Amino acid sequence: MRQAELTQLEMISHIDRLIDRCDEWPGESSAWEPAQRARHFLQSVLPRVRTVRERLQLPLVVAMFGGTGTGKSSLVNALLGQEVVTAGRQRPTTTRPQILVHPDINFDLLQLPTDDCDIHRTNAPLLEDLVIVDCPDPDTSENEDATSNLERLRRFLPHSDVLIYTSTQQKYRSANVQDELREAASGCKLVFVQTHADRDVDIRDDWKKHLTGAYEIPDLFFVDSVKGLQEQLNGQPVSGELGRLQNFLLHQLTSSNRGRIRRDNVLDLLYATLSRATALLHEYQPTLQKLEAELVRNSRGIQEQMSRQLQEDLLGARQLWERRLVDAVVRRWGSSPFSWLLRLNHSLGTLLGSFGLMRARTTAHIALLGLTQGTRMWKQHQQEQDFSSMVSDLNDLAVSETEIEEKRLVLNGFARQAGFETRKLQRDVSEPNRPVGSAFQAEFLNDAQAEVDEAVERLGKKNSKSHVKLMYDLLFLVYPGFLLWRIGKNFFWDSFLFEEPILAADFYIPAGVFLLLWCGLFIMFFTRRLRRGLKQEVRNLVTRLIDRRLHHDMFPVLQRECQQAQAHTIELAELEEECSALRAEQPQTMSLGAPRPAEVEAR
Repeated sequence: MRQAELTQLEMISHIDRLIDRCDEWPGESSAWEPAQRARHFLQSVLPRVRTVRERLQLPLVVAMFGGTGTGKSSLVNALLGQEVVTAGRQRPTTTRPQILVHPDINFDLLQLPTDDCDIHRTNAPLLEDLVIVDCPDPDTSENEDATSNLERLRRFLPHSDVLIYTSTQQKYRSANVQDELREAASGCKLVFVQTHADRDVDIRDDWKKHLTGAYEIPDLFFVDSVKGLQEQLNGQPVSGELGRLQNFLLHQLTSSNRGRIRRDNVLDLLYATLSRATALLHEYQPTLQKLEAELVRNSRGIQEQMSRQLQEDLLGARQLWERRLVDAVVRRWGSSPFSWLLRLNHSLGTLLGSFGLMRARTTAHIALLGLTQGTRMWKQHQQEQDFSSMVSDLNDLAVSETEIEEKRLVLNGFARQAGFETRKLQRDVSEPNRPVGSAFQAEFLNDAQAEVDEAVERLGKKNSKSHVKLMYDLLFLVYPGFLLWRIGKNFFWDSFLFEEPILAADFYIPAGVFLLLWCGLFIMFFTRRLRRGLKQEVRNLVTRLIDRRLHHDMFPVLQRECQQAQAHTIELAELEEECSALRAEQPQTMSLGAPRPAEVEAR
């Protein structure tokens, strides 16, 4: 197998894969109405694409296209060199498609719509590699019913590979004909022919200028069909532009070029379809982006509001924070004089209760003290539980149901503008019993709890460093050390050697009072140190929670639909880009005209 054949087979496999991917797009159902419309449009065109692909090596179908009285039938007779179809100057002579096919061609393989058509088996050199169809006029004044010329034309044009567009000095600016050409030209190659050269002036330059914006026009022909036919019937060589047109068609539409032409047509038609579908999705991009921005703004607003509420609750629960922090510090501090003081202060209520039980005289007294101590311990445990569950209560305090309902209504309007079928999203956008998305709420609360635990550990570690521990232990021991020295000196030195009296209660009572004040002073200083770090840590914690991008959203279904819509848009743009790349790889058939990519529209 030759390298060229392998290259063609590789190209065909790429085209087949692209067609299959277009058929599979968007891959899953979507509530986005533009994606549904784009899919329906693709599905309506893909059968035509597959039909062209399946006829890749069959004879080309060449359709004569032009307004009433532009000499289409006369040109057919002139190209074949014999009178095969009836020609007329004015009004539509051709009302039924006239199919001209060589006797040796298996016409059934082309699968052309033969209902309401006339088939002519004609032995002409030009028909050896192609089938010519003399089509009805697109500008005939008739009702557009199933039997009108226009409807017959529209049924047949999708099966054509090449359009020979005929016009005259009077018809070349016809709006009706231009509109039909614009619809019919997608997926076809074009040949532009001005007829009636025997009586019209040459308007090819102006005609080309008029069409250049929408079509690539390598060449135009100016023929006299009547004279050319007569020359051939008389056995004379064809003169003028008609001979050049015959040679052009014989060389450009040969069997060796039919595969390339049809591949071009498949890619052109597919690219036109993808371009229109992509343009449809891009029309909704501004409103879709507004909806996404509104979703982010709502989620961020709820997140910030919950974070601010968390800050208020944490700062309001100062005693609970201090208890947690003292526990963290004591765990890290180990055994030292000041840590003993902190433990004593932390367990003071329990010690006092135990001391009271030791002093009880009666069973009733013991029961009363036990009840009091149990109540105190239960309250302490309840406070610790309140701190752990504080974050879990934020959803009841952060956003009111009225605010959520307002956000739903606003999002509902943005969703409709963006093209979403809001009835399918009703459970997410309009459900009144879900104040915040459960996943969004759970993620925020988990993050908040983790941040609180990390903040406690961080502050505990910060206030348990060696220099802090050493400073507080040494300063705290100053007064207890002085008391021990004073009592020891009095007992071991003054009383034994100098027979001075032992210190009495008038010393120990003030000393004990000052010891309590000294301990309270150090506890107060240390608590204030913890409190200063606590406020800053809470502010930092809230800032981190506000800046954090949560993985879940407040309205997850609508957010997922937005992401899916963007993914559909990107995937369709990738298909269009791949099709464009395949078109660029194709060898250019510059001698044949074609719609420009920017203007092409799928029929």
